[in-house]
Amino acid sequence: MLRARLPLFLFIILSCFARPTFALEDDDTVLREFMWQRFIDLPQKDRPKIGLALSAGGVRGFAHVGVLEVLDNARLPIDYMSGTSMGAVVGSLYASGLPIEKLWEISNHINLRTITPDLNAVGLFRFLFSSKLPSSSNLPKFFEEQLGNMQFEDMPIPFSCAAMDVKTGERVLFNSGPLAIAVRASMNLPGVFEPVQYRHRALVDGAVVDYLPTESVKQMGADYIIASVTPLDFSSTMPSSILGYVNRVNDVRAAAMIEESAREANFVLTNRVLDIKTLELKKLHQAGEVGIKEAYAKLNNLQEDLLLYALPYIFQK
Repeated sequence: MLRARLPLFLFIILSCFARPTFALEDDDTVLREFMWQRFIDLPQKDRPKIGLALSAGGVRGFAHVGVLEVLDNARLPIDYMSGTSMGAVVGSLYASGLPIEKLWEISNHINLRTITPDLNAVGLFRFLFSSKLPSSSNLPKFFEEQLGNMQFEDMPIPFSCAAMDVKTGERVLFNSGPLAIAVRASMNLPGVFEPVQYRHRALVDGAVVDYLPTESVKQMGADYIIASVTPLDFSSTMPSSILGYVNRVNDVRAAAMIEESAREANFVLTNRVLDIKTLELKKLHQAGEVGIKEAYAKLNNLQEDLLLYALPYIFQK
């Protein structure tokens, strides 16, 4: 019904705010900017709640920082966020109140030592003689340096993230309590880092069960959901090891999850970061730039789609 009535709305608006033929901007741009300002000026209680779901993807997931920069500059209000793996890292830092500039700055200092203390002789001994994987125990220390002892309940933007319990195969959703341990669990790559022992669970990367957490952000209360996705690339290389083949199987499964989860979103931003490996930490900025390009290219379409959804709210008074 709403979309059928849309031409009447547009006719009324254009009639009231028409520009002379010598105007430098076209009517579509003028209308979109006017409507967008009306929308972002609405009090939170008087507009649809917007949720942002950030996918997993290892280093590729840093594309979400670029997406957030474009949305932030457009003053798009975000009411709920959920992220998985690198999406949990980026999303939690942003939802905690850190400015975009700080996220870019942090990327200059992230390396494997930020995540694991086992890049030394003791860690090598554990791996070779005890068959123990490296620990990701340094990550909570990194988060505490950036955010202090942040709790989910303290975050300016409500946030959630997911991990998987390897004992049961269950998805474990974090939305309360300490933030740092939850984010560590959500990005704790299986087969790369040992499981995180927490509350009688053995937790690994949430990408195994919730690669793109659109359902999570919907359950938080979002009316309109934007998904930022870093798709997987199956065509560039063939696996060359047993672990590589195992990861490829997981990637194929993840691709199916992405397709299913994306159906829950109102708008999808697809960041095609296809030439960066999961732990190529030196390419974080490169991934972020892909996010900027994708979000900027789709920004007008996103604004128009969101405005169509929000028309009843914009004209309710």
